[in-house]
Amino acid sequence: MPLRTLLSIKLTVHIDREIAARPELIQIEDGWRNAREQRPGAVQRGHFREIETVVENPDAEPAPPCTAAKLAIIVYGKRVGTTLTVCTDDDCPVHDPRAAAEQAANPAPTMAHAAGPETEEEAEERQRNYEQQQKEYEQEQERKAEERRQQFEREQKENEAERARREKLYKARVSKFDRILDKAPAMFSAAQLRVFLRALATIDPYTFDDVAEQLAVNDENNEQTSEEILLSTIDGLPDDKITGFALRLVLTAPTPIPREGELDLLTEAEAAFVPPQPKKTASKKAKIPSTCPPFLPRP
Repeated sequence: MPLRTLLSIKLTVHIDREIAARPELIQIEDGWRNAREQRPGAVQRGHFREIETVVENPDAEPAPPCTAAKLAIIVYGKRVGTTLTVCTDDDCPVHDPRAAAEQAANPAPTMAHAAGPETEEEAEERQRNYEQQQKEYEQEQERKAEERRQQFEREQKENEAERARREKLYKARVSKFDRILDKAPAMFSAAQLRVFLRALATIDPYTFDDVAEQLAVNDENNEQTSEEILLSTIDGLPDDKITGFALRLVLTAPTPIPREGELDLLTEAEAAFVPPQPKKTASKKAKIPSTCPPFLPRP
């Protein structure tokens, strides 16, 4: 059984055991995943806030109490299996600055005090006014809560659609990658080698900073990045120069003298690409005596 699967099983057993032993634990998911994969009843990411229980400064003013603070266990995502204290109130005035600002701007109504002696009818009128204000306030709070719920559902649907789109795109790219590997040639053509070098240059352009610096040495006003210099150079190379540039790209760093025990790739490359040629021995030609009589001047 793969190690990852084994660890997943152990975590699931641990979580189930903790929930059974402590039924008051709130289950939370600290990561996005498909709604069909979510644990039933778990509070989703974005609907809770972790509360720091460690007081770093004992002299500081204590934080006001939060009525929504509860113990929770992470059943999915980062730190899965960890227990912590969270606030599950989306509009908590203690842990949500926006909710605190809104509450300060629109405080809950309070019953006005009597300005002086009042009749029983006046007291009842004051009570009715307060109850009406309270009712309107609660209706407004419910309306805002419903707006937030609908907004959250829209965001969830948009996230689901985006995840489905990216998953489909990822599968298509994996299929494309597999097709490329299946059709990989024994030797690159010039066009294939050019694509290979472009991919190599973008994996980590900082690896080839020395090459880019050499290419831009005659242009002091060049403001291109290393990646841009390398890619533009590769695109502009004639087909018969691509292999030479590939060697330049990978052998520029090993040019300095290697330390003792290090690989000398430059020497290996020399043996592979510039093997020593056998020395030509000059053959000595034997002198052939002439059968013609020597030329003598006429008397």
